[in-house]
Amino acid sequence: MKYVINWKKKYLLSNILFLIAIVFLNTPIVSYAEMIEVVTENWRPYNFQENNVIKGISTEIVKKVLDHSGIDYTISVYPWNRSYKMALEKKNVLIYTIIRIPEREHLFKWVRPLGKGGVTSLYRLQDTKIQIKTVEDAKQFYIVTNLNSMDHIWLTNNGFTHLHTTGAVENAIKMIFKKRVKLIAFDSAVMKKECENLGYNANQLVEVIPLFRTPPYMALNLKASDHILQKLQQSYDQLLKEKKINLVN
Repeated sequence: MKYVINWKKKYLLSNILFLIAIVFLNTPIVSYAEMIEVVTENWRPYNFQENNVIKGISTEIVKKVLDHSGIDYTISVYPWNRSYKMALEKKNVLIYTIIRIPEREHLFKWVRPLGKGGVTSLYRLQDTKIQIKTVEDAKQFYIVTNLNSMDHIWLTNNGFTHLHTTGAVENAIKMIFKKRVKLIAFDSAVMKKECENLGYNANQLVEVIPLFRTPPYMALNLKASDHILQKLQQSYDQLLKEKKINLVN
C-alpha cells in the first residue's frame, strides 16, 4: 500500500514538472531591463552642460524620445573624440548630435534626424587676406578642426593634409581668433552660438567656401539590438506626429 502511494506521488510530481516545462518553453524569454549609455559633447546650441545640467535643443528631443520609449538611460558630456570612440566601440551607446555623412554611414545604426542642419564651410577672419576660389586652393593653408568631427573626416577624405586638430570645439574657435591658423571648418547652424559662448563675435568670420551639408542625427552603436533601434524610432515617430518634439533648424 505504501509503495502504491509513493508511486502516485511520483507520477503526480512528474506530470506537474512536465506541465511547467511546457509553459516555460512556450513563454517568451523576458530579458533584463535594457539600458542605454548616451554620450554627447559641448556643442551649442545642440547640446551643452551648464550648472551640472545637460541642455540644448537636441538634448530636449533625445530625452523626450528616450523617456517615451521606456528605456533606462544615462547621459554624459565628454570631449567629442571620447564620445565618438565610445559610440564606435561600446554596445549600447547612443551618441548625439552626430552629423550623418557618407563616410559614417556604415559605422552606426542611425535612429532619426534631429533637424535639417546647416552647411559646413571654411571661414577666415576678416583681416586675414588670402585668396581662395576653389577647394584645391584651400588645401595649401592650415585649417583647424575638431578631432574625429564630421569636418575632420570630410577634410581628410577629400585630400586636405594641412590640418590642426583639437579635442574640443572651443579650442578650435580660440585658435582661429588668436590667428594661429588661417582657416576653420565650421557648421553654419551653430557657429554664432559657439562664438558668442566664448565671447567672440561671429561676424568677424567670413565664409570662404562651402563644403557640405550637415544633417544632425542621433545614432546607436552597431552592436545595439534592432529592438532598441525600433523602440526609439517608434517613439520618435509618435512624438513627431503628435507635435511633441520640434526639430532643430
